[in-house]
Amino acid sequence: MGGLNWVEMVSAILFVAVCAMAGTLLLMQRMEAIVRAERAYGLPAGHGGVIGGVIGGLAGFGVAFVGIYYYLFAEPGGGTVLWVGRFSYVLILSASAAHLTVLVHLWMRLDAEEEALLSEKGKDGTLTVHRQSGLEVLRKSRDSYADVRARDDDAMEELMGVFGERLLTGQRALGRIPFYGYLGTVCGILLMAEHLTRLDEATETFRVLRNMAGGLVLAFQTTLVSLLAYLPLRKTFDVLMNRMADLERRWLAMRDGIL
Repeated sequence: MGGLNWVEMVSAILFVAVCAMAGTLLLMQRMEAIVRAERAYGLPAGHGGVIGGVIGGLAGFGVAFVGIYYYLFAEPGGGTVLWVGRFSYVLILSASAAHLTVLVHLWMRLDAEEEALLSEKGKDGTLTVHRQSGLEVLRKSRDSYADVRARDDDAMEELMGVFGERLLTGQRALGRIPFYGYLGTVCGILLMAEHLTRLDEATETFRVLRNMAGGLVLAFQTTLVSLLAYLPLRKTFDVLMNRMADLERRWLAMRDGIL
């Protein structure tokens, strides 16, 4: 294809700007909801909005790039099935950006908790401070040890749920990313099957085989992209789950040292 005319260039620039702004706003709103829920425990907003804005903007730019590339520069044709397969890239990118935003936020939260554990008086704006103050109240209680321990178990479950519930939910939702890749795989195979039915004339054989190769590329490429997005995110989720388990053990050790 030749160079773009000024209408296509302006339209492409506007499309990129709209997608970037939409991605920024969506992830900033998502982070605002998360921070609002954490604010009930005295946790500061931190850089949640900035993280969401940056990652959302980059994701929106990526979505715009995919749309512009396939609309303006890719070979025309293919019909609805081809565009559905290409849309799987958008789904993978959007889901990965949302998970990455939450992971970065939780990683920073756990860094703050570990710093608070190293301090004798804790650190304001962390769950460890709530843990220490709650244990101090229980230590002064005149109830039996069994009652105090039961109350502390409930308090521990509540504090662990602030981060842990979000991690578990994200870990389950992460499994959707490979299925987005499978969507492109199915569409690519459907395209191959569709082109096979067109092998009516010998003169069309090479053209049909070329189109079949395009469907095969779409099938394997979407699967590869989804796996490349899924595996690092899954590994990061596992690391954060281990850090949460370590935090729980250290909080339990605080109880053993006080009660």
